[in-house]
Amino acid sequence: MDLTTMLVNLSNGLTVPMWRLLWVIGALAGMSYAGHVLMKMTRASRFPDQAHVITIGDVVGMLLVAACMVNLSVLINATWNSMGAGTVSFGPISYDGAADFGVFAAAINAVLTLASIAGGYFFFKGLLLFRRATVAGHSSHGADDLVWRAMTHMFGGACLVQVTKVIDAARTTLGLVW
Repeated sequence: MDLTTMLVNLSNGLTVPMWRLLWVIGALAGMSYAGHVLMKMTRASRFPDQAHVITIGDVVGMLLVAACMVNLSVLINATWNSMGAGTVSFGPISYDGAADFGVFAAAINAVLTLASIAGGYFFFKGLLLFRRATVAGHSSHGADDLVWRAMTHMFGGACLVQVTKVIDAARTTLGLVW
């Protein structure tokens, strides 16, 4: 068995389980964050002292991030649609341009499929950075802009999920031929 065959088998075997794992992790994290906010609200109403103060901004921000995590596939699709590029497919990639590389076409499709899966996880990391930015009391003292990092992770992740369309757009824009 050569390296190309191993890469193709790895890609074919991991595609569906890794996407499903991402959806489950997103749903669990979203429900956990929503439950955490509800517990903070309950605690704040039971003990109305200064130690348990919670603001409406804390609640709304965390609930929005939690809802986005639960609906991760919808948010990835909406982010990609905001670029005017159609719907997202979460499966194995078959890139038309890979046929130009002959025997390496299957390996190129496998690598692009694994990159697409990595894009989904980068998008999820962007949501985690958004959550970290909304946590009450978070202060980076100007050293780190979490919202900007979250947006770049989400945008880059959405582009990686549809990497073949990004490659085609780059080839067309730059006039590349291969």
